[in-house]
Amino acid sequence: MNSTGNVESFALDHDRVTAPYVRKAKVLAVDPRFPECLISKFDVRFAQPNQKYLPNDALHTLEHLFATFVRQYTDALIDVSPMGCRTGFYFIFAGDREASWVAALVRRALEEVVAFRGGIPGAARKECGNYLEHDLESAQLWAARFLSVPEAELVQIYRG
Repeated sequence: MNSTGNVESFALDHDRVTAPYVRKAKVLAVDPRFPECLISKFDVRFAQPNQKYLPNDALHTLEHLFATFVRQYTDALIDVSPMGCRTGFYFIFAGDREASWVAALVRRALEEVVAFRGGIPGAARKECGNYLEHDLESAQLWAARFLSVPEAELVQIYRG
């Protein structure tokens, strides 16, 4: 076994990518008995690896807003999870999806984030394991930064 094992994201050269971007990380069969049942994992990067990172409260708020808004546009979302390095999110969808489809979906959700006013969905004490750590204003600034990159460029992870 090599030093990265079977962890796909460890094999990515984090010094060469240019954030923000949407990268198709892998497509997996859910069960070998049903090869037509696929899921797609995407790396949706907001901050440049090893240079910047999202503050916890902005990351947490974006997670809640993504979980809410993306589901308004597709039933294919299985999960959205923040990366431990705090530079972005992993999105998992049912089916074999394309990066351009995910980029359009993420942009649509982020447009809602920027315009959002009100209480953060699922952020009450009974609904959230860390309900005190949210920051809508910071989440909106990160959303606007992501939206500043043209959609066609978001799927090009090596730019510049």
